[in-house]
Amino acid sequence: MMIEGLTQELNSQLWLVYAIFLRVGPAISLMPGYGEKSVPPQVKVMLALFLSSAAAPILEPFLPPEPPLGKELLYFTVRETTVGFFLGLISRGALFLLQKAGAVISQSVSLSQMLGNAVDPMPVISHILTVSGLALFFTTPLSDHAIFALLSSFHLDLSSLSNLWGFFAENVIALISYVTERGITLSAGFIALFSIYYLFTGFTNKAMPQFMITFIGIPFVSLLSIFFYTITTI
Repeated sequence: MMIEGLTQELNSQLWLVYAIFLRVGPAISLMPGYGEKSVPPQVKVMLALFLSSAAAPILEPFLPPEPPLGKELLYFTVRETTVGFFLGLISRGALFLLQKAGAVISQSVSLSQMLGNAVDPMPVISHILTVSGLALFFTTPLSDHAIFALLSSFHLDLSSLSNLWGFFAENVIALISYVTERGITLSAGFIALFSIYYLFTGFTNKAMPQFMITFIGIPFVSLLSIFFYTITTI
């Protein structure tokens, strides 16, 4: 009887960890910092497992006491995994915004990619903004708030999967729209400044064809962009 009770308790705890991991795992794989390309997949999986194990006693009242069977188990797995990916995608929206702004600025100032394949391919300024954002994410309580918000999502009473798909699609479209709009807004100063500069160099080249505008203009725009970027980020 003792061994049977121990086995039943162990199975119950494993079910709780599995149920939490279905949502936490996908969210961690997309969350800023934890889901970066430089973080090995084994580390992401172990982090999600440790977090699921630590949160299991707290979240037990919000999970099914017994594992569902058959189609209900498949439905539960798909729903929790979908919710996890959605929460991870939303939390990563801030990095998408910084990458978009950096990409637009880099196109304006003619600064291309750096660091090769060591990180996700992105322009120089996108990389600088992203790394700065990640540094702020971990040096402030934002990382703790992100984990807390992820675990707090288990308190919500989710509707059917068909309704969730519509809700997720609507919010993902809103996120894409917000990232695009705000990214262009943040880079508007660079776009205006360098549009005037390129217009001026075009008139100069037209007025003096013999003037080597390329050899002077490209180094100048690189130095000006770095100087302007430094001023705007201090």
